Amino acid sequence: MSTNLSPINPWYVCLCKPRREALAVRKLEEQGYEVFLPMLTQWEKARAGWTKRQQVMFPRYSFVRCGRPEQSIGPIRSTPGVSGLVSFGGIPATLDEATLAAIRSLAERQAAAVDEKVHPFHAGDSVEIAAGPLKGLSGIVSAIAEERVVVMLSLLGREKAVAVPAGHVTLT
Repeated sequence: MSTNLSPINPWYVCLCKPRREALAVRKLEEQGYEVFLPMLTQWEKARAGWTKRQQVMFPRYSFVRCGRPEQSIGPIRSTPGVSGLVSFGGIPATLDEATLAAIRSLAERQAAAVDEKVHPFHAGDSVEIAAGPLKGLSGIVSAIAEERVVVMLSLLGREKAVAVPAGHVTLT
C-alpha cells in the first residue's frame, strides 16, 4: 500500500463493519463507485456431502474507487456497512493497479483450482471415515471418482482398497 495520491483514479482501501462487506459493496455500487471484494472458495462438509463455500479473502476490507472523475470519496464513510477508509496520517491509503491485479489474479486462480474438483481430496491425503460401517477407520486416499473416494485401509493386517462415498470421508 502506498499513500501516493498521484493516480488519476486510485483504488482506496475501505474498512467495512464486521460481517457487513456484502452490504457495503452493494451500497457503494448503488452510489456509482467501482468496488472489488476478493473472495476465497473453500470446501465445507455438509449433510449432503462436500460443498463449496465462499468467504471474504480479507475480512472487513474491500477496495473502492470513484466511478466518475468528478465523484468524491467523502460519501464512502457514511455508506451503510462501511466504517471508513484506511488512512495514514489523515491521507487515505491507495493501492496501485499492479497490486490490485495481483490480488484479482490470486482470487481467480484459487477459485479455478477449487472448481476443477468435485470434492477436496487428493491421492495421498490422510483421511478418516466419518460415517457408515467403516466409521472411525483411517487410511490414505489412493483414487478419486466423482461420488466416491478409494481409501487404502489396514484391515486384518493387510492393506485393502475400499471405495467410500465422498460424503463419508473427512481429511485428518
